[in-house]
Amino acid sequence: MGVDYHLEAKVEQIHCSNGVITGATVTEKGATFEVQADYYVAAFPVEVMAQFITDELLEGDRTLANIKELAESVDWMNGIQFYLKEDVPIIHGHMIYMDSTWALTSVSQKQFWPDVDLSEYGDGQVKGILSVDISDWETPGTLFGKSARQCSREEVMQEVWAQLKASLNVDGRVVLEDSNIHSWFLDEDVHLPNPEGVAINLEPLLVNKVHTWALRPHAYTDIPNLFLASDYVKTNTDLATMEGANEAARRAVNAILKASGSKAKPCEIWDMYQFSVLMLQRWHDEVRFRKGMPWDGGLLPV
Repeated sequence: MGVDYHLEAKVEQIHCSNGVITGATVTEKGATFEVQADYYVAAFPVEVMAQFITDELLEGDRTLANIKELAESVDWMNGIQFYLKEDVPIIHGHMIYMDSTWALTSVSQKQFWPDVDLSEYGDGQVKGILSVDISDWETPGTLFGKSARQCSREEVMQEVWAQLKASLNVDGRVVLEDSNIHSWFLDEDVHLPNPEGVAINLEPLLVNKVHTWALRPHAYTDIPNLFLASDYVKTNTDLATMEGANEAARRAVNAILKASGSKAKPCEIWDMYQFSVLMLQRWHDEVRFRKGMPWDGGLLPV
């Protein structure tokens, strides 16, 4: 559809003059050059975009300074996948392990891809995939007594698997067995201390903290040819997820259509479904929030 991907290119700097983006400095395969376009869509994570906010950009849109502050609201949430010899559906949805030390959640993938034959991939032995998010990288684990940040990749795998089994294999029911693991994969953005020497995360996740909604920008900016498409943009989704990033991209596209005077049909934007059974709790929470009071789980405003 006319898209030209440059997979080994890195944006070094975004140039702005008189309130308009004039180009970007890009390095690709050792060569550095300038790129010009009619419109620019910044789809960087928030902590990366913060590095591109210069005085020149702020002259065009002062609110972009909020991105730097918002970039401080990120934390580690990275995944590990277990490839299984036999599929283990567990539950038809997103599983939360409330008793896990590392705040684990998981999705058993195969049930949501019924037309995909996993035996066509790899060596043909994998029949199920258990995707797990690790949300607490600071609390010592139960197997090695170390936080996830302090573990080697192998130790992270063993600790996560042990915590999953502790949650699922109860009352004599065996859901997960060691012999069912074919292989595993830990997010390569996580660089753990063994053997590198220091734990870093190349892709931390934006965390919704109190009063940070006001810091989040729209997909459009006061710079007429700059648009934002990332999960920190203000969306109905209101969460750092692929759904949020997708909605932000749709909003950026619609803003470009408007700026360019295009008559093309805009992307559809959906409202989030609201469960009516929680209406009283939402109302109660909204009243307390506007008074500066914390959530208390009640039903009636005070």
